[in-house]
Amino acid sequence: MRCCHDGRVRRPATTLLTAALVVALAAGACSSGGTSEDAGADTTGVARVDGAPFAADDLAPLHLEHGDHPRIADADGRQVLLRGVNLNTLGEYAQANPDLDPTFPYDAADFAEMATLGFDVVRLLVSWSRLEPRPGEIDDAYVDEIHTAVEDAAAQGLYTVIDVHQDAYSPFVATPEGETCPAGLQPGIGWDGAPEWATLTDGRSTCNNGSRESAGAVVAAWNNFWADTDGIQTHLVDVWERLGAEFAAEPAVAGYDLLNEPGFGPGVDDTNTAMAAFYQRALAAIRGAEASVDDGFEHLVFFEPTILWSGLGDAPVPAPFSDDANLVFSPHLYAESITSGDGTVAEGFRHAADKAAAFGTTFWVGEYGWFGDPDEQARLVAEYGRQEDRHLVGGAWWQWRQACGDPHSVGEGPAYEPPEVLVHLHRTACPSGEDLGLTQPWATTLSRTFPRAAPGRLTRLRNDAASGAARVRGEVEGDGTLVLWVPDRDLGIPLVSTNAGAAGTITAGAGGFRVEVPVSGTYEVRVTPTDALQVGG
Repeated sequence: MRCCHDGRVRRPATTLLTAALVVALAAGACSSGGTSEDAGADTTGVARVDGAPFAADDLAPLHLEHGDHPRIADADGRQVLLRGVNLNTLGEYAQANPDLDPTFPYDAADFAEMATLGFDVVRLLVSWSRLEPRPGEIDDAYVDEIHTAVEDAAAQGLYTVIDVHQDAYSPFVATPEGETCPAGLQPGIGWDGAPEWATLTDGRSTCNNGSRESAGAVVAAWNNFWADTDGIQTHLVDVWERLGAEFAAEPAVAGYDLLNEPGFGPGVDDTNTAMAAFYQRALAAIRGAEASVDDGFEHLVFFEPTILWSGLGDAPVPAPFSDDANLVFSPHLYAESITSGDGTVAEGFRHAADKAAAFGTTFWVGEYGWFGDPDEQARLVAEYGRQEDRHLVGGAWWQWRQACGDPHSVGEGPAYEPPEVLVHLHRTACPSGEDLGLTQPWATTLSRTFPRAAPGRLTRLRNDAASGAARVRGEVEGDGTLVLWVPDRDLGIPLVSTNAGAAGTITAGAGGFRVEVPVSGTYEVRVTPTDALQVGG
């Protein structure tokens, strides 16, 4: 083997890569005047760096590549999977229990920890009720909070998907205190979404049959939204115009999720028709805003099916409603989790792929997750990871951490006490709100090896999450650089082999490694921690 002046170790056929940082020279790996024989073949120095291997400079504008294999890509045409987590800190939820906060504060350390798991995206929940507390008045301070979150995430190499979130339409559909419900029905609690002035319930009951969306008040509110009664939908379109202008030139914003899990109004078919019309309006507002800003560009726009999909694992979707080049289908895949019925994780992915193909796009999973015993559900989470790799897509786990007063935690009203421990990607003690740390083994599956940027398109991805071993295949016209996240499992520096014999670099940092490999044509890259077995065929 021979040593290069830049500190990289090269082999002429299959390449074995070790850390290649400038400071590695001081560790005795090679010197500019020496050879591999001087250092010895087994004494290559490894320099570790405290901090994330990825930073804001890694975030280039994203777009959709079309053709036979639609995919999300960066400015260099490299496929980007976008794998990460939901963060609901900026959402405004009704406080069902006055003694418990419905959200928790975040700080930059949260994004730094996400980076140690190799994540490259956060789905950031924002609330219409905070964006527009009074008709036609956008809260500039809240917009600034969104900017700060985007910047904090970007500093750790994370894209942001800005998600205008709602559940059961609004915080303002709770059954008034002291009001009783008819037999067989239960009081509703407030959730999140529209401001009070845009919550038109026509005086209908807030009681429900066990499903938050079944209350007459919620159905009426959606009917009025889809019908644009009193111009309430137009107001949300205007909000999207403002957000489109605010982030028009921001590459760290991957895109926009137009509306979380839209609810039903006038039946399935009519709701889909009305929803498509709203999507057209919001999309036009965003594109107009982007075009009006210097250096503005078209971001990805994620569109969801109705909440029926999350409940059943598949559902009718609108007919194709736009020829926009950067639309991405974004269902929530909760099969074998909270979705009813006997549909499997694999079936959920197949349904999503089929629907995306009908739109001529790919799909990205805005939400997925499990909420029970981590050891019992580890198999299901691992299966989700296999399907995500098989379909070569990304998604965002629901969610990073949940507050004790979140409506999901106190879903039966003010008198209901949350569990002693809320289990999300982080565990939370209640009622104190103490952070109990990451939930294993879920975090192990979610932090597995994956391509952060793959030249051309990926054709295959296989993983062993426990070790970090992986195999990546792809194809590109010409050449490029494959960028991988590889977790540190305390199994040594990863060995990386290619079919091209080209050199590359490994940067060691907090939580794992950044691996960069030059590739060309049809390529295959294998990652094997030095103390682990390589993934088989």
